[in-house]
Amino acid sequence: MIKEFFSKGIVRTVIKTFIQGFLGALAVTIVNVDFSNKCIVISVLIGAIISGISACFEIFKNKKGGKR
Repeated sequence: MIKEFFSKGIVRTVIKTFIQGFLGALAVTIVNVDFSNKCIVISVLIGAIISGISACFEIFKNKKGGKR
């Protein structure tokens, strides 16, 4: 799996997908964020990071014989 991860441009795809998921989640929530409250900012960033990771998992799910 590690060898597959670093071959065939999958690293670039994962990075792009992560950024798209991260920015998509961030764009939806950033409008209502109170930047003076550190806890809220951290929770928004954590949510955006999890969204990016979730989008990346779909790549691996599709590569293992799911959707083509």
